[in-house]
Amino acid sequence: MRRTLALLLISGLVAAAAPAAAQEPVTAQFWYSFGGKNREVTEAHIKRFNESQSKYRIEGTFQGDYFQALAKIRAAAATKTAPAVFHVIGEAMPQLWQSGLFENLELYARGPNGTNLEDFLPGQTQHTYFDYLGKPPAPLFALPFFRSTPLLYYNADMLQAKGVAVPTTWDQLRDATGKLTVREGNEVKVYGFEAPIDWWFWYAMLHQAGGTLVSPDGKKAGFREKGAEALQFWVDLVNKDRTMKRPPGKDYNAWEVTNTDFLNQRVAMIYTSTAFLNYMTENAKFKLGTAFLPGKAKQAVPTGGTFFVIARDAPTPQKEAGWAFIKWMTDPAQTISLAKATGYMPIRVSAVNSLEMQDFYKQNPNYKTAIDQLRTAQRFPFTPGLIEIQREVIQPNLEAAVLGIKSSAEIMQAAEAKANEILSKY
Repeated sequence: MRRTLALLLISGLVAAAAPAAAQEPVTAQFWYSFGGKNREVTEAHIKRFNESQSKYRIEGTFQGDYFQALAKIRAAAATKTAPAVFHVIGEAMPQLWQSGLFENLELYARGPNGTNLEDFLPGQTQHTYFDYLGKPPAPLFALPFFRSTPLLYYNADMLQAKGVAVPTTWDQLRDATGKLTVREGNEVKVYGFEAPIDWWFWYAMLHQAGGTLVSPDGKKAGFREKGAEALQFWVDLVNKDRTMKRPPGKDYNAWEVTNTDFLNQRVAMIYTSTAFLNYMTENAKFKLGTAFLPGKAKQAVPTGGTFFVIARDAPTPQKEAGWAFIKWMTDPAQTISLAKATGYMPIRVSAVNSLEMQDFYKQNPNYKTAIDQLRTAQRFPFTPGLIEIQREVIQPNLEAAVLGIKSSAEIMQAAEAKANEILSKY
């Protein structure tokens, strides 16, 4: 009898202890938008995070390019099924914040499991990405993830063979593009320059020309004159000089064509993102160089890439899991690892100044160009209309000028009128 009671008691104790011993980690979904090598790097870091601790488990899901993922986030948010943590392009954040999608990260960042906000690199953060247009800044709702700038990539062998210096101004770029273009009769064998006809590069050139997207108070568009000047520069290179190739395709399809043309040595210089630097370095069969974008009235560049955010409507345990993941991914060790594996910029001052990164930059100076170029970074206006101006007003209409359908002035006049309609809603 005693033996039976003892066995029952032991069984009860084991049964009581079993749930604690077998407690499952809190699982949270992470939606991401990187393809190719950068997708592999992202997935490897998700795996490392899960292996680094046992309290949380992050399940990553690829959701297409930035804009495909953004559409899926909007759809999921409408049904309150958004993932606990995701990353998003900066231009969409003001509108998504206003809609109530994002969790306020202030308490997380400054809490007991917080992070050193002062260590994030200027130009990389939410508050240095946006111009709040004279209004109080929004609360902290995003931390930088993969952050980039556009770069001038050049085939150093081609430039050396033609005795061409790396251009630093629009005039020098036009001159170099002409000298680097190779023709056989009426056929262009090698173009001097190629760039996607894209909002991001246009925004850089708008500021290089001395312009701005909106008025200081954000109530009116202000890009018509300088925006037309920037667009006309492309028009002249493509149609008048016939020294710039206009890549076919929309959005990132055009970027892929540009990158492929460069690697196949069908073009001497291109504009593309620092995000592709690792890919370019591994695949170029020539001496590769990177430089600041050439300027006109000034040198200027936007930043790009994405920011981490947490969905406000996610269950609290999943939000805590999401924060633990964000904190880990933005720690110096991880941002160093991510930067070296991709070409995206490290996001921590301590990471940039570390002996590991300083040695890496000495061995790979092309990777430091984007960091140095941050001193010319231009902010985006914090207005919910920003993403609409980008996707509905500017991006769809730039190519019409290059194709000769409308003039640059006509396009920018109509675009500014439409942008004013959008801004008047907010």
